[in-house]
Amino acid sequence: MDNTVKIWSMKEFWPYVEKSFTWTDLPSKFPTKFVQFPLMTSVVHSNYVDCTRWLGDFILSKSVDNEIVLWEPKIKEQGPGEGSIDVLQKYPVPDCDIWFIKFSCDFHFNQLAIGNREGKIYVWEVQASPPVLITRLSSPQCKMPIRQTAVSFDGSTILACGEDGSIYRWDEVEHQAAKN
Repeated sequence: MDNTVKIWSMKEFWPYVEKSFTWTDLPSKFPTKFVQFPLMTSVVHSNYVDCTRWLGDFILSKSVDNEIVLWEPKIKEQGPGEGSIDVLQKYPVPDCDIWFIKFSCDFHFNQLAIGNREGKIYVWEVQASPPVLITRLSSPQCKMPIRQTAVSFDGSTILACGEDGSIYRWDEVEHQAAKN
């Protein structure tokens, strides 16, 4: 809620992560490590940040500012918390100005899907520059905020969860006209 995106390094704690997969003693005996300071803190948005995803060395992040931002963190090795950013591109999402709307991507980060407060889903081609809006999805029954989306491995199916708990599904279909 402080408008920042924070990045922590797990490098020195990775042995504990690996140890956690084979731990057989009581969970309370597992060594606890506290990572206090982030490697980098950056203000990318001017409002609450509610969703982030890594895209290789880049970050996709969303706030309640009607857009998703693709940016590159420039981390300085000298001190924790220092660095700068390069904003690479933005994906506008109309009527996406309320808290807790999560976006999702397919496995290969070809497609990004996000809902809005009007019940519409915007599907972006993530790796196109400038950004390409692939389609807008909607259902006559859905007029409430879409809080979460899920894109299948290959991007052929998109699920959306409405604020009332309804689940909507869209499947990619091959049109006869596209074959000709």
